[in-house]
This record gives sequence, structure tokens and C-alpha cells, in this order.
Amino acid sequence: MEGVQKFLQLEINGRGQLDAFEESLRGSTYEREFAVMLTYMEYVANNGSLPQTRFRDITPAKDPVKEYEFKSKHLRIYACRYPGGKLIILGGKKNDQKKDITRFRSLKKQYLQTIITK
Repeated sequence: MEGVQKFLQLEINGRGQLDAFEESLRGSTYEREFAVMLTYMEYVANNGSLPQTRFRDITPAKDPVKEYEFKSKHLRIYACRYPGGKLIILGGKKNDQKKDITRFRSLKKQYLQTIITK
């Protein structure tokens, strides 16, 4: 996804995490909801602002790397800021939100450690 800001997705073992999330939703009742979330992401990529019920900053206090959550009724997509845009790290369902945020922060930390050591 590209606009004024670029959106990239984290790859784990060569597989994009947004693509993997989308694949996990195929054939489910959440396909349409996921498509709406992609629209939200495109809007933000073009510097549009959304209400906090759709896109919010979830960065913990004193963390220098901003964290974001795209929200729909049942789905969540987690991202962090990188120079020039946002990196999509993880997608999940609302009922797994606490577990997903913990995993998102762990993946973010691992990602940041790999770019610092390069």
C-alpha cells in the first residue's frame, strides 16, 4: 500500500504478515471487514485522519517507536512507524487482542534489534 506514506509488511520466513492474516480470513465472515480495514490503511497512507474508533496510537509511555492499531468491529491490524511510513507487523481478531498486542510488541522488538545490528 502506498500513498504519501508507504506501508510495508513484516515478513517472517518469507511470508508477509498482512498477507498471512488476509489468507486466514478467506472464506470467513470477516473478508468484507478486512477489505474495509485496507481502505482505512489507504486513507492513513494518504495522510487522512480517522477517528480513534478506527485508528489509534497505542504506544506505551517512553517508547520512542510509535505503535498503531487499525480497528474494525472484529479485526485489528497492528503497525509501528518507520522512516517514511508504517510497518504492518500483525493482524488479529478482537477477542485475541491482549495476546496479539503482546505478540506484536515482541515482534516489533525483534525487528528493531535486527535493523540495529545490521
